[in-house]
Amino acid sequence: MMRVFLVDDEPPARQRMRQLLAEVGDVLVVGEAGDAIEARTAIAETHPDVVFLDMEMPQLSGAALARSLPEPRPFVVFATAFDRYALDAFAVDAADFLVKPITRARLSGTLARVRKRLSRRSDLERDLVAASAAQKLLLPRMMPAIEGYDCAAVTRPARGVGGDFFVGQQLPADRFVLALGDVAGKGLPAGLVASSLQARIETVAKHAGGSASEVVADVNRALCATSDGARFATLAYVEIDRSINQLVIVNAGHVPLLLMTPGRAPQYIASSAPALGLLPEALFPEQRVTMEDGATLIIYSDGVTESLDVAGDEYGDGRVLDELTGRDTEAAADICRAVIDGVGRYAGGDMAADDITVLVLKRLPRRSATR
Repeated sequence: MMRVFLVDDEPPARQRMRQLLAEVGDVLVVGEAGDAIEARTAIAETHPDVVFLDMEMPQLSGAALARSLPEPRPFVVFATAFDRYALDAFAVDAADFLVKPITRARLSGTLARVRKRLSRRSDLERDLVAASAAQKLLLPRMMPAIEGYDCAAVTRPARGVGGDFFVGQQLPADRFVLALGDVAGKGLPAGLVASSLQARIETVAKHAGGSASEVVADVNRALCATSDGARFATLAYVEIDRSINQLVIVNAGHVPLLLMTPGRAPQYIASSAPALGLLPEALFPEQRVTMEDGATLIIYSDGVTESLDVAGDEYGDGRVLDELTGRDTEAAADICRAVIDGVGRYAGGDMAADDITVLVLKRLPRRSATR
C-alpha cells in the first residue's frame, strides 16, 4: 500500500486529488495540509511514501518544504498550475512534476514510476542498515583518556552512512591526536571515502612519526591519487602535547574551530590550507594554540552551521556560540549534546539534511584534573 500525503492551499485541489487517488486500489491518503508549515510537522508524524505538493503556498514554498523534509525523505510529486516551476522542482530531486488540471492517465504514469522507485529504495535501505552498522564499528568507541583533559565526540549521519568521521588516539611521547573530517556529499559514496580517510589518518599519525603538517600532506596525496577531485574532504587535525598544554592544529578547508577560554573573547581558528583531495602538492601550515586552564576547543562539521529552520535560514556560527556560552564547567560529552540539541531545536527536530558531527576537548582546571 502506497502511503500518500497531500499539501495544497486550495481545498478543491486537495479534494480533486483525493478523488483521483481513491480510484487507485493500492493508495492510502494518510493526511493533508493547507500550508507547508502545518505539512512539515504532519509529514514527520505520518511517514508517507509520497507527498503531492503544490509549489506556490503562503509562508513557505513547496520547494522550500521539500528541501527541509527529514531523511529518509518521502518521494515528492509537485502538482501545480504553473509549468515554470519545473526546474525548481527537479532541483530538489522531485519524483515527478504534474501540471494542473491533472488527468487520470498522467497520474497513473506518475504512480507507476514512484512504485518502481519505492521498490528500489527497499533494497537500498537494507544495504544502508548493514553499511551503517559497519561504519559505526570503525569509529572510535571511546576517546583517549588524556590526563588533565576531557574529550568527547558525537556524530549523526544524515542517511545512516555519513561522510563525517572523527579520530581520537594516543601517539608516542605522550602526545595525542584528535581529528574531525567531512567528505563532500552524503550516503554510501561519502561514507566509503570517510572510512578510508579515517583509517589512513590513524595509521600515518601513529606509525609515520611526522609532524601534523606532514601527516595531513600524506593523507592529502593518498586521496588525490584515488579521487578525481569531485570527492574532496575538509579536515580539522589537532595534536595535543600534554607536557606543555599546546595544540598543533591544521585546518584544511574546514569550518573554523572555536576556542573558548574563561575571561577571554572567543577565538576562531580558520582554515589555512585547501581541502584534501584537490591539490596533490598542497602545503598544510600548522597553527599553535596554548590550552589554558578551563579552555574548551569545539570542532564541528558544516552540517551544524548549515542546518536550516522551516524558513530556510541557516543556524550559523553565531548560534553555536550562543549555545555554548556559560557552559564552561560542563563535561565535554554534555557540550557535544548541547550543540546537537541546539541544532535540533532550531531545525524543528530535523537534523537530517546533512551529516552532523561535534568534537569537544576541554582542559580541566587544575583542582579538577584528576586523571
